[in-house]
Amino acid sequence: MTSVKVATLNLYHFAAPGIFWHERKSTATYSPAQWVEKKDWIAGVVRKMDADVIGFQEVVSHEELGALMAANGYPHFFCTGHPMFDPEDPAVYVNATVAIASRHPFVSVRPLSGVGGLPAETVIDDDFNFSRTPVDAVIDLPGIGETRIFVCHFKSQGAFVDDDQIDALADWGAKIRTTYMERAMAGVNQVAKRAAEAGAIYRMFRQVIDADPDAPVILLGDLNEAPGSHMISILTQADRVWSWGSVAADALPESVAYLKHVYKLYDAFNLVVMQGLTRPNTHGGIISGSVLDYCIVSNGLNPKNPRRRGTVSKVEVHDEHFESGPPKDRSSDHAPVVATIESSGQA
Repeated sequence: MTSVKVATLNLYHFAAPGIFWHERKSTATYSPAQWVEKKDWIAGVVRKMDADVIGFQEVVSHEELGALMAANGYPHFFCTGHPMFDPEDPAVYVNATVAIASRHPFVSVRPLSGVGGLPAETVIDDDFNFSRTPVDAVIDLPGIGETRIFVCHFKSQGAFVDDDQIDALADWGAKIRTTYMERAMAGVNQVAKRAAEAGAIYRMFRQVIDADPDAPVILLGDLNEAPGSHMISILTQADRVWSWGSVAADALPESVAYLKHVYKLYDAFNLVVMQGLTRPNTHGGIISGSVLDYCIVSNGLNPKNPRRRGTVSKVEVHDEHFESGPPKDRSSDHAPVVATIESSGQA
């Protein structure tokens, strides 16, 4: 039986020396020695994961990442574009990109720059775009067949207020009132953006599933929400359905009951029996961190689907660096998530 591994890793500011993240200060860039240490750490983690496909987030210096991956056995690499830099200081990046590295050739690969055909009745604008352009790749995985893989980094948490706007107000009452109002509106924006991104990616999954109900489709990403959040349930359709129109949820004809599972997506961690009583954090630390990084799969990789093309058999979180690794700037504030998929022989 053939098995493959897919992984996701937020690199934490993969930006070569001389590039600053978010603001120009000495603690927001790497020295040449720190940069070597960071790349060495990444290479070591990549070897340990031993994944066939890796999705990356927070990529700025994409040419250096491509070279690093090629040197470690991943000849196929794609980044969605160039990062955004501060127009007033071109050495400061304000938004990174995502990338994918693979041991196997791409059947196709492109940036997912937008999602057409979004319903007019939603609050999503016609010109909707992702906060970071995702990767949309198709890879012929051994034993599984052509698999659609998305790499995403959803809108970050945090409601940021412009300090200059507040500093310009002389009255303290005005400062406080304005801070609260600006923070509230910024909070609405970031929550709505993530929800829209989740809905858009669900639609992309559905395009594949509607054509082939058992197609293997995978999302690798930093989704910036916890497993029980409403945003994750938008993506996976995990919330309970109480009725199908006027028909009770449990009164579906037996011949079509399986369709309840076809059109849902699955957090790979939850597909593995006895995966563990406590889910490891993927961001921030072992004790006080959170889960933000995921492998989400279609029903075509669900162990309970008799028609599956592959079976998610294991999910690992490599979080050792949270306790004993180098500082997060020379490692990462995220832990990689690795999912093992066993082939079903139906490819």
